[in-house]
Amino acid sequence: MKKWLVPGILILVVIISVAVYQVLSDGPNYSGASLDWRQLGELDYITGKAPAELLALNNQPVKLPGFMVPLEDEQRQVVEFLLVPSSQACIHVPAPPPNQMVFVKMKKGVPAIQGPIWVYGTLKLVTKQSMYGDASFEITGEAIEPYK
Repeated sequence: MKKWLVPGILILVVIISVAVYQVLSDGPNYSGASLDWRQLGELDYITGKAPAELLALNNQPVKLPGFMVPLEDEQRQVVEFLLVPSSQACIHVPAPPPNQMVFVKMKKGVPAIQGPIWVYGTLKLVTKQSMYGDASFEITGEAIEPYK
């Protein structure tokens, strides 16, 4: 019995290591539609009219790349932030138009990331106000990951 203990433990360690590696390397397991900024730009933020393709994504799971602009002083764990299409769209320049900003409210805090990210969550076509300008969209965030 003792001669099988060490090989059994080694096999268990290998199985656990492979499972952990796959979870961490694949990113979030999220099956939302991939959305891009051109699609969001088709919303007329003055009249509120959106094309049918964009309306079909309302209240649906999506993933969207962009850059995080935290809306909180706590920089370690961010719950609310604006997602913008470029790193230059921040508080130091005029804000992008509302159809190029997404208000993101995460279900749980995430680390503040300065580079490009993917945001996974449920899209809502609704105007949200923030200290940096209006956003024509809101995502209830499930997860983020660095953009690769």
